[in-house]
Amino acid sequence: MRKLIMPALGAALVLAGVWSIGGTTPPDVDPVISGSIPRDAGSVAGKAFSVANIETKADCVLTRGERMTHHSMRMTASDACDAVWSGLSHASSWTEAGDGTVVLTDAAGDAILTLAETDGLYEVIDPSGAIITLRAAE
Repeated sequence: MRKLIMPALGAALVLAGVWSIGGTTPPDVDPVISGSIPRDAGSVAGKAFSVANIETKADCVLTRGERMTHHSMRMTASDACDAVWSGLSHASSWTEAGDGTVVLTDAAGDAILTLAETDGLYEVIDPSGAIITLRAAE
């Protein structure tokens, strides 16, 4: 009798193990809860900056858009920006350098203006003769 009980008990344990592995079905959704926050429509619209030429009293609006690389973001400018600085309406990229400066470039990658942040606004440092400020629009 003992010869029959041990193999039967072993077979029952094996069947229970096989049943427990295949007996559950995976959930339809991932049970892990993440802390991610979805993008809202406002962040896609970009950040607007008011650009002013102190000498000519001309001004326009630049809009910094989505991130292209770790240091660069898209930039759009209105045609009125040419009155502020020649070629500024062709600005297509905002690139943050590691030294705290920002370079506005055109589609070919040529620098239009180089700015440095001072007291909550940006001032042009290159070309040195330009007296242009860039301030976040409210």
